[in-house]
Amino acid sequence: MKIIVKNCLFVFLIALTCSCSDWLDGALPKNKNLDDVQFSTVEGIHSVLNGLYSRMTSNDLYGGKLTMTDIELLAHYYYYETQTNLQEFSGYQTFRYMSEYNVTDDNVKKSFTSIWYAAYKLIFEINTFIKNLEESTVLPDERKNVFMGEAYGLRAFIHFDLYRLYSGKVIDNDEGSNIAYSTQRIPYNHSPEVIPHDRIMPDEFIPLLMQDIDVAIYYLQKNDPILTNGIIDFADDKADGVPPVIIFEYFLRNYRMNYYAARALKARILMFTGNEQEAAQEAQEVLNEAFGAGKIFNWANFLNVEKNLDRNYIFYEEVIFGLYNNDLYTRWKNNTGGTSRGGVYAVHGDVLKENIFANDVLTEGAIFRSEDVRTRQWTYSLMDDAQYTSKKYERFEYTKNNPKEYFQPLIRTGELWYIIAEAALKAGNRDRAVDILDHFYVMRGAQANRVRDKVASDEDVYSFLETEYYKEFYGEGQAWFYQKRQSATSIFSAREGGRRNNLNPENFFPMLPQKEFDFE
Repeated sequence: MKIIVKNCLFVFLIALTCSCSDWLDGALPKNKNLDDVQFSTVEGIHSVLNGLYSRMTSNDLYGGKLTMTDIELLAHYYYYETQTNLQEFSGYQTFRYMSEYNVTDDNVKKSFTSIWYAAYKLIFEINTFIKNLEESTVLPDERKNVFMGEAYGLRAFIHFDLYRLYSGKVIDNDEGSNIAYSTQRIPYNHSPEVIPHDRIMPDEFIPLLMQDIDVAIYYLQKNDPILTNGIIDFADDKADGVPPVIIFEYFLRNYRMNYYAARALKARILMFTGNEQEAAQEAQEVLNEAFGAGKIFNWANFLNVEKNLDRNYIFYEEVIFGLYNNDLYTRWKNNTGGTSRGGVYAVHGDVLKENIFANDVLTEGAIFRSEDVRTRQWTYSLMDDAQYTSKKYERFEYTKNNPKEYFQPLIRTGELWYIIAEAALKAGNRDRAVDILDHFYVMRGAQANRVRDKVASDEDVYSFLETEYYKEFYGEGQAWFYQKRQSATSIFSAREGGRRNNLNPENFFPMLPQKEFDFE
């Protein structure tokens, strides 16, 4: 018998909280008449699409829990106190329970529940946008194609993160011969109607996901301005006088789900689902077409990472897709700027030196005295000198119209390099994998052949690759998913140098909200 889940709660909440002005931040209208009005003008359609992106930056989604806080607690970045000190530093309770995968804790359950409902609410809104855009006759086909491609790409992007967080698969023994699928089925919602949706198994979910991403690519390859104009920053003279409501349609295409972002997302999905060689082919094609001197994306100059008025800890030039997050700096300051133990997202110095940056050549003293420029983002926490916080999303005085302001990366070219390297390793070509990783490492400030000097086996390469995910994607939510994809049985300690060795398959699957079972 099929398990039916009536996802009525979040739909009901949408209906309760909408108003006409809500269209400006991506909410749904109360009735079909407002639908018709909103989609009868170009400006109205832009408002809704911009609102969908804005909602992605909520604290329950990519503005917090899926990038900077909860998901990074799962990956064991952040320090927490032991049981004996929890009463004195009560704020560490949630840190500890999240880091130790205590899914029965009320705060942990509450967090995963809020992610679930925020994501499915936004997917429902995207579905409504797609339906109304299909019926609208305002836009010419070439512009409608781009908007349709963006919407399908966003729907795939969010569904995939729900899949790899709550569902997916792990290998359940050391030999890697048995695949253990999660027993937690999740729905794939492609309807704007308030109807029940089946919770389906991973092998049913993935074809729907791939269908959406292929549709997104189909639409975007027709008319995405990034293919002809590349990325035009606000500072470019060509952007002068362009109305703000359409700025992202033709300019700053890395702020939107563009053609190359959709293809990079496809590579990410293929890699996570065990299709490494297909993923590598997709990743290589994106790099061939769009990466390199004179192309759309290029290496960030590691010598300028700390340049005054132009800080670049996010390596902006390499980011394929990100979001304009108006709350980015405020949230980051609240997360990292305090002095209260248990209230600051800080990384212990030993975790940085002995776990994450263990491969790097350090001069004496602090972690940021290293070849690798990614260490430059780390600074002593206001709590004490044993803890470090990141300056990655700190507010700086940038040059005028700097595109890095308020920009939060979600997909970067570094991931494509890692995919290709890992696929080469899987195919038995360790030399190619090492060459790729060594080249990447050099572009982050290291001397040539540092990787080759450190690795002597496939296991060494995997170990190095693990540290790269932790260095490159801090605050972006990718390290935990790397561990899940690898079906890791151990993970870095969050409290000291070394590893925690009792990571179990069930740790990779947070509980679904209880309300999802109430209608079974």
